This record gives sequence, structure tokens and C-alpha cells, in this order.
Amino acid sequence: MCLSDTDGQIAYDFDEFCKEYGHPRGRSFTFEVTCDAVTYVYADIVGKVCAGQVLFDLNSEDLVCTRKAH
Repeated sequence: MCLSDTDGQIAYDFDEFCKEYGHPRGRSFTFEVTCDAVTYVYADIVGKVCAGQVLFDLNSEDLVCTRKAH
């Protein structure tokens, strides 16, 4: 697996995100993304608000661990 294989982006509707999690300003989040029976855990991700969305860039520098399904 190349490090670029772990890069990606998650986008949420701004209003829905705020309703569910609160305003993202000044907060960091942890994401678990599962693909092909491997879970990738990204920590301390700060989102940016752009065009009515909250965008989170997931990249290899923020990848803290991976887990394979049993």
C-alpha cells in the first residue's frame, strides 16, 4: 500500500454537522474509515468550512493506526 492510498477527504453539510456535533471551529476530530476490511484511524483532524460544507482532509500524516478485520 502506498501512503497516498490513505489520503482522502470527507465532506458534511454544514448545518447538519453543526446540529449533530456542534460548530467545528477550534475543534479536532478522530475518524475511522473502513475500506477492504482495513480500518484506518485518523486523529486530530481539523475541518474547514467552505461553500456550506465542513471539509476534513485525511492524509497519511494524520493516520495513527490501522486495524484488519478478523
